[in-house]
Amino acid sequence: MAGRKTRSTNEILVDILNELAEHTDSEHGLTVKELSDRVGATEKTVHAHLQLLEAQRPMGRTVRRLTAADMRQADSADARPGWCMEPAIDVAELRLFGDGLALSRIDEEYARESYDRLRVLAGFAGAHSQGLRNIRVPRPYNREFLSNVENLDEAISGKRVVSFRMCDYAVDGSLTLRIDPESGKPREYRADPYQMTYRNGMYYLLCHMHGKNGVAFAHVDRIRDLRIVEGVRQECPLEELHAPDGSPFSLADYLAERLYPWTGQAEDILMHVSSLSCIYDWFERPSVSRVDARTYEVAVHADPQTVLWWALQYSDNVDIDIVQPQSLRDAMAAVGRRLVERYGSRSGEDDV
Repeated sequence: MAGRKTRSTNEILVDILNELAEHTDSEHGLTVKELSDRVGATEKTVHAHLQLLEAQRPMGRTVRRLTAADMRQADSADARPGWCMEPAIDVAELRLFGDGLALSRIDEEYARESYDRLRVLAGFAGAHSQGLRNIRVPRPYNREFLSNVENLDEAISGKRVVSFRMCDYAVDGSLTLRIDPESGKPREYRADPYQMTYRNGMYYLLCHMHGKNGVAFAHVDRIRDLRIVEGVRQECPLEELHAPDGSPFSLADYLAERLYPWTGQAEDILMHVSSLSCIYDWFERPSVSRVDARTYEVAVHADPQTVLWWALQYSDNVDIDIVQPQSLRDAMAAVGRRLVERYGSRSGEDDV
């Protein structure tokens, strides 16, 4: 046609890529005719470009033709055959990322928007938040949470010092600044941040608190007024920390030794248990052997206080006998006496 601009091969190729990226995934394809109409090129030209993309895997993404057989195994109700560009991550990985958003205790609307953006970046056709339809964000939540995560990530990467205030819960569940009893003002903390991690459904900062010894935990969702402190050197850089035996400090080992966020000294613990579900669900590297048909002997290296809390939650339906150390046995006995003192007498009164 007179006056019609001739399009280059590269322009057509880019248009095909855009259409595949925006409108297809591993269960939704576009036919050669549909692509031809969308990019303004002949079906022969489009088909040649598709074969080239199929061989080259642009941006590490697989380009391929979905067949009728593929449709019979698809999960989507609106699955359609044709050419597609598969997502950069699979459905299971997207689900895990979505669950991470659900755990983050951020604003519900923001979580859904973030999930939709993730779907688009991953390459899923038709962004939607069906994967997060059951999300329930606790109220009230800390509106500084996301900026805290961003600033802490920057401080961790740059090995910087941060200052912040911490919150406690008021009677109505709202967050209120923690007050220094001596000054009567909100207490300010300074810390060398090392890592952020989830433990027991909460997001924590592992750090060294200035003026304290060792590693501490801080609830990221309870941090307020966080800022990076300029011109101040870390008091205790991570690489200068050492394990009790003098070996280099490992954050991974430190976390593995604590079933809950706690900063006590890990010890060798020996116990007898009647079930292994409560062992392998919690301990990363237990040493297990069978004693008899109903009993297993388990050796772990863990913080005794967190093992005490762990044992108490299973004491109703799992037989757990702490063999060593004696200090942990004594602590368990002390808890038992307190429980009897608090609840035993009331039970007796009810019986009368």
